[in-house]
Amino acid sequence: MPFNGTRPASLSLALLLLLALSSCALRKTSFPTGIYPKEIPPVPPPDAAAAGVPAGYTAEVFMKDLIWPSSIEFDDAGNIYVAEAGYVYGDPYAPAQVLRISPAGAITRYADGLQGPVTDILWHKGRLYVSHRGKISLVETSGAVRDLVTGLPSHGDHYNNQMAVGPDGKIYFGQGTATNSGVVGLDNAYPYVWLLLHPDVYDVPAKDLRLRRTSYLTPQPNNVLARQGYLVGFMRDVTYAVASVFARNKSTSMLVRTRAFQPFGEKARTVKAQVKASGTILRMNDDGSGLEIYASGLRNPYGVLWGPDGKLYVTDNGYDDRGSRPVANAPDHIFQVVPNGWYGWPDYSGGVPLTDPRFRSERGKKIKFLLQEHPAVEGPWLSRPKNAAATKFDFSKSDAFGYKGHLFLAEFGSGTPLTGDSNRNGYTVIRIDPATKDAQPFLSNLRPGPAGSEFVQTAGPRHPVQAKFSPDGSTLYVVDIGAIGFARAGAGPFPVPTPGTGVIWRIRKAGSAASGPPANLTYMPPKANGK
Repeated sequence: MPFNGTRPASLSLALLLLLALSSCALRKTSFPTGIYPKEIPPVPPPDAAAAGVPAGYTAEVFMKDLIWPSSIEFDDAGNIYVAEAGYVYGDPYAPAQVLRISPAGAITRYADGLQGPVTDILWHKGRLYVSHRGKISLVETSGAVRDLVTGLPSHGDHYNNQMAVGPDGKIYFGQGTATNSGVVGLDNAYPYVWLLLHPDVYDVPAKDLRLRRTSYLTPQPNNVLARQGYLVGFMRDVTYAVASVFARNKSTSMLVRTRAFQPFGEKARTVKAQVKASGTILRMNDDGSGLEIYASGLRNPYGVLWGPDGKLYVTDNGYDDRGSRPVANAPDHIFQVVPNGWYGWPDYSGGVPLTDPRFRSERGKKIKFLLQEHPAVEGPWLSRPKNAAATKFDFSKSDAFGYKGHLFLAEFGSGTPLTGDSNRNGYTVIRIDPATKDAQPFLSNLRPGPAGSEFVQTAGPRHPVQAKFSPDGSTLYVVDIGAIGFARAGAGPFPVPTPGTGVIWRIRKAGSAASGPPANLTYMPPKANGK
């Protein structure tokens, strides 16, 4: 019999049980009030006057109107390459492509047909390498894209990330995890969606593991979402959604026990390792052969770069307060990664066990270990505020710019409220003195928008994802992916991105000439039939 809007006592009891046992942020939240907006908030054009830099430096808009730019790179002939990611949360169908800017400022499409998100591009030995979802590829001189490595575990929350050439000539790159903290949960269905599209996705270990009996009772996503994939306002309508499915299929389980390193709802005590593993630094020969694990135990190793001291620096995004195993107060980290090092995920943060009370979330129970044994855990070189989202970085290499040897770090900014917090950390470029670990803002937003849209309705920097110096070291380029807001629908949140708001900022010493093409460039895609 169809569900008619009334709830039988047995169903009410089941719903109460679901709400009581779920640790998927149905408890106390910091989500904003309101409803999904009928219109995308207006985003003003970028203005260099809204980009704050220290005295003695000047900022300008090098390139604007980009659709989710994620990376910038330089070749040996003075050309600049900019990758448009092709995917952000809330906009999965944007073009994934690479643009080339000539020294005179002419812009052409260099490569397209990539699998978004494109997270990085790398010029090496006269050719461009691309890190895009599940693949490391090479752009041939003809513009054709040739895959070198495929099948990377990048269909969950995080992807394969930045590439860097090591002293041994091999290419190193980061590989993120599928989940927040090791367990596939309801957060991977809403709002991340991938559990509904790819229910076989889970974290792949770098080493053979013996797991504890730890499990988490979690609502069945197909029930909660009424098998429609992505219901706007589903929390408001959760009673109807679950009850309607339950009425149609009374044999369907409403609650599932989910475990670490398993597809949702499955279980095993021993898990076998794979080379294409989650939460790792991988390396390969420049032809894609010889893929191997260099280090493991990272959550989302986004920025990967060898420093002037010959050490490998990696930024790692900390745990979020969400999912079946929520973790509170976990900072981001920068690690000096060593061969075969283990960096703690999914049971440690910055060398501290997650069983420490500081990581206890109001959304979940006391955190338990997932692994039976732990290797020796490496500590961080430096920690950054929680959810600052430390991304890609570079070292100043020239007195022409100043601060030679200092690290310039882009921080995307908190995904509030998607990440389960209410802070406004990040949204900046930080200068770090490696000798003292002192960190100071270098690029900031001087004109934040109204409350709740500080980094959406603004002409200043919004979400920096890369800081990179020109080949001569005189100029710092900052890739700003653009305006991404969040709105509540029911109990929300949903991402509300604004395509075409991406910017490349360019910073140099005041009075000096900018290195590279002219400023204030805009890419105009060719129309159909070349008209």
